[in-house]
Amino acid sequence: MAADSLSRHLADRKTPWPHFNHYLVAYLSYLLFYPMPWLLGYHRPTLPGVLFSAAAMLLFLLVYFAPYRKDRYYGYGEIILTDLIGHACAWTHGDWEIYSMFASGMCARLPERRQSITMVILLQVVLIISGHFRHKTTLEVIPGAFFSMITYMSTLMQWQLGIRNFELREAQNEIRALATTAERERIARDLHDLLGHSLTVISVKAELSERLFTADPPRARQELNEISQIARTSLREVREAVSGMNGASLLRELERARKALHTTGITLVLEGREPPADAPPNSVLALALREAVTNVIRHSDARTCTLTFLYDASGHIHTFTLEDDGPLQAEQPARTIVEGNGLRGMRARLAASGGTLTISPRPRGFTLTATTLP
Repeated sequence: MAADSLSRHLADRKTPWPHFNHYLVAYLSYLLFYPMPWLLGYHRPTLPGVLFSAAAMLLFLLVYFAPYRKDRYYGYGEIILTDLIGHACAWTHGDWEIYSMFASGMCARLPERRQSITMVILLQVVLIISGHFRHKTTLEVIPGAFFSMITYMSTLMQWQLGIRNFELREAQNEIRALATTAERERIARDLHDLLGHSLTVISVKAELSERLFTADPPRARQELNEISQIARTSLREVREAVSGMNGASLLRELERARKALHTTGITLVLEGREPPADAPPNSVLALALREAVTNVIRHSDARTCTLTFLYDASGHIHTFTLEDDGPLQAEQPARTIVEGNGLRGMRARLAASGGTLTISPRPRGFTLTATTLP
């Protein structure tokens, strides 16, 4: 229930009552009607009546703002006491029925709707009976009961609107928190895939350069230049990933895969046609391909990798399959694989775009299939 939800928040002191119930101050304008019978000449005010009315009004204000001090609903105590203040002021011949209106408005803040309706009806019954004993006609009593019900309904609508606005703010805060968390996870996945692949290739090329330093200096220099180029490219991609502007290209990723696998002595075989140069960026599949190639370099003794792209009717790539022919280096059962952060991030990224990730062990090697919505 909305009221129960708000009650829990108020109990935790998470919402400021003066801001949430600012319209309660507006209702104090009803107090201006109290001296109207005196001002209009219906009754002459007496000094004891004026002093008693002022003291009663002060007591009422303390009761009226009690929830502000304790962050809670109005209770039966405040409602009954407010109504009694009005009946106690009847002898002053002021417009004491305004206190019945205030008590009726307080009923709208009772947590349970059934209790609220029952209480406001009882207040009107007491008002009518009290008027009867004071020898008032029905026409004199009905306006007070009528405006009390109007006050109850208007307060109830304002109270419910306040609850809806409160829940809306809470939902917006939660959405912002979830969006922030999702963005952090996206950045973490992108950085893992970008840096994992780049650092793996840099590490392999650095080892190769060290071996070639004396045997083939020109080749070693070429590898060092490629390391420098990879580092600069990775830095640019990290900046793009953090800003959310990463638009990775499958064709560019295919070329990187060829170079990275060639450096480690793995041959990449492309079955079918390669992505066209004018193909729109597909960051999800491109980063998935990068992570798949990185895993082959890190964890497999493969000699050959076979890559296949699948196209939809409009010529856009929606699936790729990467097969390697090498067993995993890790010591684990032959047909099982433990997914690390890279594969989990790849699976989450594909799932967010409506796709799937499938990893199938074969007698020698594994087959990885990444699919997005066609």
